[in-house]
Amino acid sequence: MALHQLKYPYRKFILPMAKKISWINPDVFSWMAFVVTFCTGYCFYAGNSNPKLYLYVILLIFLRMTLNTLDGVVAIQRGDDNRIHGKIINALPDRYGDIFIVGGILLSPICNDLIGLLGLGTMFLVSYSGMLGKALGVSWQGHGPLDKVERLVLLMCFAYLQYRGFSINAPQLQMGDYSFYYVEICMLLFFVLGQITVLRRVHGIYKEDKELNNNLEKGKNE
Repeated sequence: MALHQLKYPYRKFILPMAKKISWINPDVFSWMAFVVTFCTGYCFYAGNSNPKLYLYVILLIFLRMTLNTLDGVVAIQRGDDNRIHGKIINALPDRYGDIFIVGGILLSPICNDLIGLLGLGTMFLVSYSGMLGKALGVSWQGHGPLDKVERLVLLMCFAYLQYRGFSINAPQLQMGDYSFYYVEICMLLFFVLGQITVLRRVHGIYKEDKELNNNLEKGKNE
């Protein structure tokens, strides 16, 4: 099961709470998540000078995921889930939030600039390839292995590994003649898994387009 599918049982888990707070505009949760991502990026940026900040990253990312889930569940409870305004507020600050988080790693003194740029650029390509299907008249492409939830889980895991590395005075992992900080390894994984994701989504677009054209041809022949 893909990690993003875990959001469905989690939605059921927080549904009782969402019903109690459905009087709150769901956009509030989106903006709260936006602030949380800014704090997360700062923790990544300053983590080398205070490794405990990497533990805060884990808590902040989990909080962001919860707020994003509450946003959707509360919107459904209020019947606001189809509003264009709500969809924009739900999606756009999220993209800025991704920039804050990965940008914090990129600007961190322990991350190589090129590695950070590869991670950041690939993240944009993954988001773009998902939207590209919709723009071309087929469905939104959600193929993995580096969807949003997977990215956030990877960030949580490598934040812990980076904290653990500093706590035992071994903040880098030796790979042959090279050594990498754990946040750099995370960015390299973003690049590799992200490129696979882009290719799978482009393949999905071609596949759906071919099926649509075949159905049109079949309809004409009938």
